[in-house]
Amino acid sequence: MMLRHRCLALALAFAPMPLAVSVALAADIEPAAVEAPADATAKTFAYQCEDGTRLTASFSPPEAAQGSAEIVFADGDKVTLTQAVSADGGRYVKDDIEFWIKGTGAMLTIAEKTTNCATSD
Repeated sequence: MMLRHRCLALALAFAPMPLAVSVALAADIEPAAVEAPADATAKTFAYQCEDGTRLTASFSPPEAAQGSAEIVFADGDKVTLTQAVSADGGRYVKDDIEFWIKGTGAMLTIAEKTTNCATSD
């Protein structure tokens, strides 16, 4: 908190007056709570992988408190993966399964075996 006030003081000291006023006002604005839209639903996409694996992935809405992806394989097996930290794209994990998406591409890793997947959706 103290560092924030020091940065604000430096900004005010070296900024032209109109900018200084806007910086001071911006420092007092609190973020508003965001409500999820009533029609927020999971998005589902079909994927085909290079090794022949076919699956559908249903992703929780962005407003969900904890992101998740339900993966349903062509043979009917299902697994729900929890969203994990990712520097790029969406990464979902559970035990030895990882599903990492970016755009229309994805990487599916099961027990350290990785295959590339794509969706046309």
